[in-house]
Amino acid sequence: MLNALIAVGTASWFTVAYPVLRRRLETHPPSGGAPLFWPLALLVVFAFMPLVFTVPREDGNAVLEQGLTASNIVTIVLTGLTAFYLVVKIAADRRILLLPFAMPYLPFTMMIGVNGVSAAWSIVPTYTLYRTAELAVFTLACILIFDRPDIRRRLADILAIVIVAWLVAVTPEILQNLASGIVFSSAKNNMMPLVCALLGFAAVFGPPNRRRGRYLVLAAAGFVIAGSAASTGALIAVGPGLMIASRRPGLRLAGTVLALVSLALFLFLMVGLSSFPGLLDLLSVVLQKPKVELANATGRGQFWPTFIAATQDRLLGSGFSAADRFVQLLIPTTELADELGRDAVFITSSHNMFLSAWAGTGIIGLSFAVLTLVEPVRFAARADRGTRRLVACLILMLALNGMTTPGLFQDWNVNVLAYVAVLACARAARREAEAPEAVIGSVMSPRETGPAWPAA
Repeated sequence: MLNALIAVGTASWFTVAYPVLRRRLETHPPSGGAPLFWPLALLVVFAFMPLVFTVPREDGNAVLEQGLTASNIVTIVLTGLTAFYLVVKIAADRRILLLPFAMPYLPFTMMIGVNGVSAAWSIVPTYTLYRTAELAVFTLACILIFDRPDIRRRLADILAIVIVAWLVAVTPEILQNLASGIVFSSAKNNMMPLVCALLGFAAVFGPPNRRRGRYLVLAAAGFVIAGSAASTGALIAVGPGLMIASRRPGLRLAGTVLALVSLALFLFLMVGLSSFPGLLDLLSVVLQKPKVELANATGRGQFWPTFIAATQDRLLGSGFSAADRFVQLLIPTTELADELGRDAVFITSSHNMFLSAWAGTGIIGLSFAVLTLVEPVRFAARADRGTRRLVACLILMLALNGMTTPGLFQDWNVNVLAYVAVLACARAARREAEAPEAVIGSVMSPRETGPAWPAA
């Protein structure tokens, strides 16, 4: 009965209360244009520090039993430094606090709020609170980086800096794998292909850029170096994305149907690729991956059912991020060992953003998972064609690539960076599209006026 009430209450909230709450919370601050160096430097160091320095753990619950490692402490310090930077910026201009409540950032901001509230029933409340704070801090830092009037022109430049920083961090790994004849996935990273794809989209769909050719080469090289089978397969989202970005209703509908078909096909191939030995052999050669790894989606087909079984009775989830990281607290370790073998007992992620959303905040998380993917596409519908294509293609790729990564729903990662970058472009393009209407009507809301932010 309780689960039924939760389901009905959630459906009612998103159907009735969410639209009202969105209108009441929505703000219309001017674009920021904050200095770029410090937020970008802090964010890049935080994102790629684990690739250079990390203390591995063999036990999934070690952080609870043994305390923090040196790399954990460095991560917390970086989060604190970034939070301090944001506090200083907010003290100088309080309008920064309004930015996360502007559309299309608002749904993701509301999701972060729900993540924090889930600490009340989290299996590890402290961990949930920290991860929520970390996500909030670096999401706001991303907004400061990308929310600027000229973001459509500068997007490719900023993304190129992020990709080059990542390539520098993983250069030793790349060289080692190249020496062994491994080119594809020579520095495997399931998150970075999305950033590289966004750079390619920005170069093709964005305003003319004199570095367009070089950025396309960088995007392709980064995608291949970071690439995984899932990120490569996610490229099928480009076709439906272009159709959804069309102004023609019939073509948009066909694109939506094709996107759903692509999602179903993607999932089927992930867990059923072994049924097509010819295709399996071809992909194994092209992607330079062992056939056994491709056939079972690197073990996901085995531990997903166990993960679902551990969380199926918790309609409100078990705490943002905590349910992923400490799933061993939800199901006996002996049962995990029987199902998956000793090596897989200490899984620390569902490796699926929808399962992460479900495990963390339950049916509410799943609703936000859909909302945060649909709202940007709807918001960008009134923007120019290039922006519509940029948003639709990136969001669909995020949904497909999220089948094998935490995506937006376990912690802050470069997928969130790419997501916020796209939202910022949509906001800037929408403001440009609506500006002539405001001038013609000689009507502008007071919240949309005001001087640009100071440069420092």
